[in-house]
Amino acid sequence: MGALFDTLIEFLGTVLAFFFDFLHGVMDDGVAYGVSIILLTIAINVLVFPLTLKQTRATRAFSALQPEIKKIQAEYKDDPQEMQKRLMAAQKAAGATPGGCLLPLLVQMPIWFALFRLLRAPLEFISAQSALGESIAAGHESFLGMMLDVSPSQAVSDSGVLGAIPYLIMILLMVATQYIQQWHSTYGQERNVNQPGAGAQQAITKIMPLFIGFISWGFPAGLVVYWATSNLFRLGQQVLIFQIDGRPTPAGAPAKDPERPKRDAESTLPTRPQSGAANKRRRRRRR
Repeated sequence: MGALFDTLIEFLGTVLAFFFDFLHGVMDDGVAYGVSIILLTIAINVLVFPLTLKQTRATRAFSALQPEIKKIQAEYKDDPQEMQKRLMAAQKAAGATPGGCLLPLLVQMPIWFALFRLLRAPLEFISAQSALGESIAAGHESFLGMMLDVSPSQAVSDSGVLGAIPYLIMILLMVATQYIQQWHSTYGQERNVNQPGAGAQQAITKIMPLFIGFISWGFPAGLVVYWATSNLFRLGQQVLIFQIDGRPTPAGAPAKDPERPKRDAESTLPTRPQSGAANKRRRRRRR
């Protein structure tokens, strides 16, 4: 596994060096290095987009399936084997398989850890004879006022708070983009505080970006750039998915009837008297 992981790191280093080769001739080496990390981030997210779409749909299916799950659990509470069988069948029919939710995360985690190793010690995995290797060895990897292999904590220690302001801004950007992504995913939905686990879920949603920002204090700045870029890209993906599938319906909410607006509109139209009723009124007036 160690050799396979090192191969993944070297592959990411090769892709990073590939982007740098195209950029460093037209811009400063530090800017080219930072933009190369951004391009690598976009390339990774494009490759895993089918998995992200599958994860989003599986998560949505799980949420919509909650009333049916509760019904099955109540109906077969005395027969655990039959209950499990029915639950698996319902999840399969709805496309709410656990693998659909976990697979994208399992795929991306090794990439994240590999990038952590790569950006913390790039010269261990990038050829010193490459343009990127020579630039890093010469200390030219400054991007937006940050040395991309330096962590915010190290920057504060070396340059003080004022010198570490670009690093702190990048952490704030990363945390803010994650909050925006979470806000967009639930925008316009009514929160059901009475739903079991809703309070804990909301607490995790609020705390997780802060926790990630806290642990980023010791990460290389290049990894923070990667994370902030990923958040922005996933926000765009989320907008696209909502355009394709529509916004998710909150768990337990009644499904929308697509014909209802049409029926409501028809019910507001003035009704035309039937010809038979009009003829009867004319005969009564003649008498």
